[in-house]
Amino acid sequence: MNAPNLCTDRRGAIAVEFVFIMMFLIVFLVFFADLMVRQAMAGKLDRTAYSVAGVLRERIQLFAGREELQQNDVTKIKALARRMLLDMQTSADLSRLSLYVEEVHFVDPAGQNDNRKTVRLYRKWPAGEACMPKVPLDQLIDLSPRGSYGRWVPLYQVTVCLPTQSMYTRLTSEEEHPVMSSFAIVMAR
Repeated sequence: MNAPNLCTDRRGAIAVEFVFIMMFLIVFLVFFADLMVRQAMAGKLDRTAYSVAGVLRERIQLFAGREELQQNDVTKIKALARRMLLDMQTSADLSRLSLYVEEVHFVDPAGQNDNRKTVRLYRKWPAGEACMPKVPLDQLIDLSPRGSYGRWVPLYQVTVCLPTQSMYTRLTSEEEHPVMSSFAIVMAR
């Protein structure tokens, strides 16, 4: 067989095209499955952040009415978040799970017409490494409404972070070790 016949001979072309198309489809399906797993983990982090923040907001029932957080509270909240994520996905690597809890409390207004929001206390409680909220809570004080007693309601923000193993995130992120995070902001009851 000479060289010109190789270029014009069409036998086996379908098999070669089939191999290339199958390779493309396999790569596409693996990438798509990875994206689905990433989105599922993002949903789990969202549920965990919201649930943990909901526990923090129940200051009267769960924390004897104490509005200000303590390190022990944050440690318990992290253990709760770890347990929740393990219940949702037993194969998850939670060794690098981290939390960042913030609280902001306000000075009681002098009267009903006093609309100044003066921050009395702003504290951050990191639990783990490399977990920061996208917007710090002290920049979101406008979210605090006035309560039924005329005072500004304290706010809490919980950010849950977990390093990702997703190929999609590694390709689209500029970070060396991409981290998925979710946050929830709640008011004290």
